[in-house]
Amino acid sequence: MRNEQPSQPLSPEIDQSPPDSTLEPAPLPAADEEMTRKPQPKRQQHTMRAGLAVMAGRTAGAISRRLHLGGGTSIVGVVAQRVYPDIIEHLATELEHGSLMVTGTNGKTTTSSFIAAILRDDGLRVWRNREGSNLVGGVASSLVIRAQPNGHLRRAGKAISILEVDEAALPKLVDAIPPRVIVFTNLFRDQLDRYGEVDSIVTKWKQAIAQLPDTTTLVLNADDPTIAQLGDSFAGRVLYYGIDDLSLKDDPAEQEAERHQVLDVRTCSNCGSDYEYSKRFYSHMGHYHCPNCGKQRPTPDVRVTHVQMDTFDRIRIQIESADEQREIVVPLPGLYNIYNALAATSVSRALGIGWEPIISGIEQSKPVFGRGERIQADGKTMRLLLAKNPTGFNEVLRTLFSDGISRHILFVLNDNIADGQDISWIWDVDFERVPGQTETLVISGTRALDLALRLKYAGVAEKNMSIIPTARLKAHRNTETPRQKRLKKKREIKEQLAEMPGSQERQYGIKIALDSALQQTPVGETLFVVPTYTGLLEVHRELEQRGFTPHYWEGRDA
Repeated sequence: MRNEQPSQPLSPEIDQSPPDSTLEPAPLPAADEEMTRKPQPKRQQHTMRAGLAVMAGRTAGAISRRLHLGGGTSIVGVVAQRVYPDIIEHLATELEHGSLMVTGTNGKTTTSSFIAAILRDDGLRVWRNREGSNLVGGVASSLVIRAQPNGHLRRAGKAISILEVDEAALPKLVDAIPPRVIVFTNLFRDQLDRYGEVDSIVTKWKQAIAQLPDTTTLVLNADDPTIAQLGDSFAGRVLYYGIDDLSLKDDPAEQEAERHQVLDVRTCSNCGSDYEYSKRFYSHMGHYHCPNCGKQRPTPDVRVTHVQMDTFDRIRIQIESADEQREIVVPLPGLYNIYNALAATSVSRALGIGWEPIISGIEQSKPVFGRGERIQADGKTMRLLLAKNPTGFNEVLRTLFSDGISRHILFVLNDNIADGQDISWIWDVDFERVPGQTETLVISGTRALDLALRLKYAGVAEKNMSIIPTARLKAHRNTETPRQKRLKKKREIKEQLAEMPGSQERQYGIKIALDSALQQTPVGETLFVVPTYTGLLEVHRELEQRGFTPHYWEGRDA
């Protein structure tokens, strides 16, 4: 797409015997001393200020919770940074095993969850910024919540942090926290009004990489040409991961659908010529080469050699690394989660972790917030599948409809700042997959009518859609009197809703949309909710109020 978690100590350290010596005889080494320890005089000089920042931040969080103004975590980092701007650097360098960073357009949260499960199974205490945002303030919150009033981290020994990092925030964070490993998952067009085109993000990433010491390891997606190029000029260690199963997507129906995929990267980073693909899995992800200068996909160090789809959310893969091959069952739906599992495996291998915790960590993982999350509601199952950009939405649709089974669907399209206010990208989504594939279809969100229009053009009959916007339409600014504006607004709403047979006047709000979708879903069946980011928050908040799920920030790290 994050709010908060109570500031209590984390769960006790997990004791586990060393990894099987036949897999990896060496235990996970501590982070490089130069990366994690700053000069002691500076640390001693600023410890008191750090303590004040910790107390101020946590007090602000407690007040926020007491006044029911939110989870009370985001404000923790904001206040702490106001008191002591270097609080992130001060606290992060105390972690015995340093920090890992995960960035990219899609897959950050799931990849981080996989890595966390693996490291826990390897005996480490894992800290994540799950209760805050992936911006600088959220990272600050995650550290301050785990700090003591004396300005030091609580239980920093045998601990490692996994930080999800916003694409645009990476340069600032690597300056404060030199990471042991950074994994770049992928790069797609997303929130153009905030990020700009993908080239602007690549520029920021290259600036961040230029700041890294050569002791950092880059873990890069070989199948994404924009990600793969990041390793070209890096002096440190680079590990590539990718899919080598060329039998994927040989289904003629999938090949036809591939023509609707959005390519956010088309040209070679060396010479500007168009890439040619011998195999394309989705969007610009695949096996590529430049016919002009010869630049091509790097050979992956960690690769998937075979994929078998067992069930909707059970994918069996063969992973090969350093001439060793293992089978892993990925317990989540979608081709994109194969890449997430690959990224997590590559990070683990970069840290010297053996296969046993890698396999157990991935196979025992549960879907995280909105990424395939399963919630029981009144005898029905809800599956939440976040879709926030064209490529992500296309892959969700492919996952839902590739097996020909009709689904119960609730789409939620918002245009809030966190979603991106330009929603023209919905015209690049392959909604032509939807006609004839839905048992019931409810459409909601601040831009529900726009999405309904897009679906109509895709071939979905109006009678098969229930459209429930989250609020009344905003009146256009003009020189009319207030009374004329009110009358015109009412008239426009009536006219637009009258054109949508599935809509009912005076039905607004995510609560009504969720009620409608659940009522139309028979007991024992599954309702698939596909929202943009703030839509996911609204749906989750409603489910929390009904007691179907706990607050999403209440999960504890191990």
